[in-house]
Amino acid sequence: MDMAQEVFAVPARESALADRFGRQITYLRISVTEHCNFRCSYCSPAEGTPFFARKDHLQVDEYDRLIGVFADLGVRHMRFTGGEPLIHPYLPDLIAAAHQHGIGKISISTNGLLLARKAEQLQQSGVNNLNISLDSLEPEVFARVTRGGNLQEVLHGISVAISAGIPRIKLNVVLMRTENGHNLADLVRYALAQHVDIRFIETMPLGQAGSEAQNAEFLSASEAKMLIEKELGTLYPAFRPTDNGPARLFQFAEHPRSQIGFITPISENFCATCNRVRLTASGRLVFCLGQENGMDLLPLLRGSSRNEEIADEIRDRIWQDKPERHEFVTDPERSSRIFMMRLGG
Repeated sequence: MDMAQEVFAVPARESALADRFGRQITYLRISVTEHCNFRCSYCSPAEGTPFFARKDHLQVDEYDRLIGVFADLGVRHMRFTGGEPLIHPYLPDLIAAAHQHGIGKISISTNGLLLARKAEQLQQSGVNNLNISLDSLEPEVFARVTRGGNLQEVLHGISVAISAGIPRIKLNVVLMRTENGHNLADLVRYALAQHVDIRFIETMPLGQAGSEAQNAEFLSASEAKMLIEKELGTLYPAFRPTDNGPARLFQFAEHPRSQIGFITPISENFCATCNRVRLTASGRLVFCLGQENGMDLLPLLRGSSRNEEIADEIRDRIWQDKPERHEFVTDPERSSRIFMMRLGG
């Protein structure tokens, strides 16, 4: 099997988590911090994330409890996100906890800045899926979008991660009409040369930063695909792993090792196959990226609730309250509270 097509999942099993719309919940995205060493224009307020005290964060033992609870409920894929997860000092312990609880697919989403230092450790810890943000190959554009990021450090980190042998690496590109719409083909060429996958993601109106980015920069995935094909030729539908999420996958006939994916939260709703929920660093379980529905787990963890009681509450609330689809809004009051860095993408 080609490396780009390999699936890192435990044997299929029925999840104990399901919603009213017939969807099995088998994927948990875990934010380990709201803080980041970038302040990307579509993700973060210009001033960065608000401070909140350590006591208001989930602690390592609390993450461990919840990882075990969700594993027992049938979750088989966990992704550690942020903010920037590689700045969390106990990330290796959380990865180890996921392994100990039998999670078969363990993923990391990172901006890549610390990868040169951390990639070998991630590989040795058993991370088998790595997503790296890379919105431009132009240093000035990259610095502007990330508000100060160094492109060469990120590219070096990607190279080190590939050399470390992390099994599956994907580049994530947020589509921005003026910032990277003119050089999408260059990003694809880079991915093909590195033999890694690449995903193009439409901007989402989450928080003020996301709303402003969408209003100023929105570029649909279908148009992005046409721009890429105009320079590089026809993209053909690619093999789709069952756990690949919402991406529509394509590849070039002469480059079967790399898949080009398009994620369309705005132009083409994909909620019918949603299999995920999100856990924030403050202990809120978010049922949908585009709606407020969720539940606060911190009081249960720090109260007298047993793991079985927490599991029952999670199961009941997902069944009752996970919405059928996202409904992105640009309400100013909501924008002041919700932004991508807090939800973990």
